[in-house]
Parts: sequence; C-alpha cells; structure tokens
Amino acid sequence: MGLPASVTTSFQGNAQAFQASLSSVPLLIIGALVVVYLILGILYESYIHPLTILSTLPSAGVGALATLMLFGFDFSLIALIGIILLIGIVKKNGIMLVDFAIVAERNDHLSPRTRCGARRCCGSVRS
Repeated sequence: MGLPASVTTSFQGNAQAFQASLSSVPLLIIGALVVVYLILGILYESYIHPLTILSTLPSAGVGALATLMLFGFDFSLIALIGIILLIGIVKKNGIMLVDFAIVAERNDHLSPRTRCGARRCCGSVRS
C-alpha cells in the first residue's frame, strides 16, 4: 500500500542537520586536495610531482567503491574509514615512488627517460 501523492516527507531534527552538513562535503574535499597539492608542491619545489602523486588517488577510491559494490557491502562508516586509510596508503606509496625517482636521477645521474633495469636496482632476476 503506497502513500497518496499529497503526502510529503522530510527529515527533521538531527537528520535534517546531518543532511544539511553533507552539502558542504564536496567543497571540503576540493579544499583538502588543494592543501595537499600546495604542501607537496612546497616539499618538492615542483608543479608536476604533486600531480603525479595525486593522480593515483582517483583509481584507489573508485577501486574501493567497486569492490564494495562487487561483494555487496554497504557504504558504512567502517567502509569510509577504510577508504580514507587506503587513500593515505596510496598517497604515501606515490610519494615514495617520486622520491625514489628523484634520488635515482640525482645520485645515479639518470635522465627521467632512462629506465632503471631490474638487474641494476634489485639484483639479477635470473639465476
């Protein structure tokens, strides 16, 4: 049995305040990304290295949401905390990759186009 078309529903009290607070979340996320970009830009004294690091974040978030949907889990508070932790780990991994590339370029006099082979960095792969 459905409700008549003349009946309207709306959130009240705490639920209404929570719904109103969610409207500013996209602005907060954009602000956080700008702050992270500025901090990484100051750290690396470069415009491109922060973009390289931040470019890994969308795929991590999309992958986490797709995994939740694939296994039928709800997007709960625990899932949100897990995605935030995942994004932090992915950002840290991007920072480590950029740091490794900068150190290899400076210390080993490698150009950015030079690939560091597996034998040189990690020892011989063949036995």
